Amino acid sequence: MRVAQIAIVVGAGYYLVRVAAPHWPAIQARRLSWHAGPLLAGSVLVWANLALLIAAWTVSLRWCAQPIRYADAARVWFTANLARFLPGTVWQFASLAMMSARYGLSTMAATATMLLEQVVLLGTGLLVLAALTPSVLHARWWQAALVVAGVLAVVGLAVPRLGGRLGRWIESRVPAVSLLWSQLGPAQLAAFTLMLVLPWIVYGTAFHLLALSLFDNPVGSWSDHVAAFTGGYVAGIIAVLAPAGLLVREAALVKALMTVGVGGGDAVILAVASRIWLTLLELASGGVIMALPGGVPPRRA
Repeated sequence: MRVAQIAIVVGAGYYLVRVAAPHWPAIQARRLSWHAGPLLAGSVLVWANLALLIAAWTVSLRWCAQPIRYADAARVWFTANLARFLPGTVWQFASLAMMSARYGLSTMAATATMLLEQVVLLGTGLLVLAALTPSVLHARWWQAALVVAGVLAVVGLAVPRLGGRLGRWIESRVPAVSLLWSQLGPAQLAAFTLMLVLPWIVYGTAFHLLALSLFDNPVGSWSDHVAAFTGGYVAGIIAVLAPAGLLVREAALVKALMTVGVGGGDAVILAVASRIWLTLLELASGGVIMALPGGVPPRRA
């Protein structure tokens, strides 16, 4: 597992270096505009998007009979979300389990709903990408990604309900599946899916505003930037072994931006700037949430 993580991160980093190296003089000579208005507007959108993702997770917890205050859910969510930057695949779920127990949540329900959110985000991200950039359907790896996402969605939604051999095998090894799917109905899953389409549009719009804040006349339309950012973020989700999709997301974003006509130098600047910008906004949000007054409630029996 550790070797695979290193290989993925090193491979993505090597790709970024290869792409950036020929454009290094252009990157050094590029003068940034630093328009404060678009940058502030994009930051507000990112914060609103984080609030939406927490709200979606809170709703799914209530479906599993695990009510929690929004502020407490935000503390749990940010702790688990920021832990994904640590090397290894277990820290996010370890912190999620610890914080869930601290606030009286079922660890199984918290983990199942968090995984559900990630899976649905992956599927909706691919759908948004396909809707905004029909040209990607001609690329073989995007076709494969869409097929895999479709198969996983069908299996994930149907198998636990069928009660067949495969469904029982999954439930015996992942008990959270049984808990989650026994509580969620088709209408709730449909509403959850629609709810998680919006974050991609908001994130992509914020990325477009970031481009407007850095460059006077950025190449690419709003839809190009939304599709490019979504594609990069989806690649980071798929690369589960890379901490927070590190370098994988940036490599995919650079490739997507260059596909829509953005120069290599500007693509590298936008990819690196977006990672730093989003990370700082998440850290700031998490710091504010953790600093808010509010004690830990006693554990429920």
